[in-house]
Amino acid sequence: MKKWIVLVLAMASVSCAYSPIYNGKAPYHGSKFLLEETPRHTIDYFIEGMTEQLVASNQYLTAKTPLAVTSFVDLQNMDETNWLGNTVTEGFMYQMQQRGYTVVDYKATGAIKVTSEGDFSITRNWRELAGEQSIDYVLTGTMLRQGAGVLVNARIIGMRSKVVIATAQGFLPADQIGRDIDTMNKVRFDNGVIIRDDTLSYDRNTVVIKP
Repeated sequence: MKKWIVLVLAMASVSCAYSPIYNGKAPYHGSKFLLEETPRHTIDYFIEGMTEQLVASNQYLTAKTPLAVTSFVDLQNMDETNWLGNTVTEGFMYQMQQRGYTVVDYKATGAIKVTSEGDFSITRNWRELAGEQSIDYVLTGTMLRQGAGVLVNARIIGMRSKVVIATAQGFLPADQIGRDIDTMNKVRFDNGVIIRDDTLSYDRNTVVIKP
């Protein structure tokens, strides 16, 4: 009887420590009490693990050093990214800020644009961005599509020195991503212009953000 009590208590403690994981495809069938915590996607855990690698290998970045996070690009075409590359970027911004680092959102306009479609404070319109911002380091990386998923390499680079001060690597299984990584929201750059093939195109202008 005592053995059964120990087993039940052990299972209960494991269940309480477990966080819901959602792969973006199948409906979530977890117990209701698990939804008291925010359900997390597999990508969340993936980026969290890579962030730990970056922090462990970091040599110079401090909590007060301004850091920007840019889109992760296709390794075979450095001028192209997709929804996954931008999702990884957003995840790294969250993870680094949660660890106390100073993350600069260079897409912030410094104003609120009120329109009939909503109120906006961030943009990809180069005309609304500052040409110079206080950024010392940039977190960026590449993605390589393979048969079973995506190989992701991340690094933190000095804006002026170009020195790599931290690195991380991980493999994201395709069946855990939850969307078509080949065609959904594909983004490419044409002569410095951001083009989303399935949505809209922009004027042939760009802005280079300097530290």
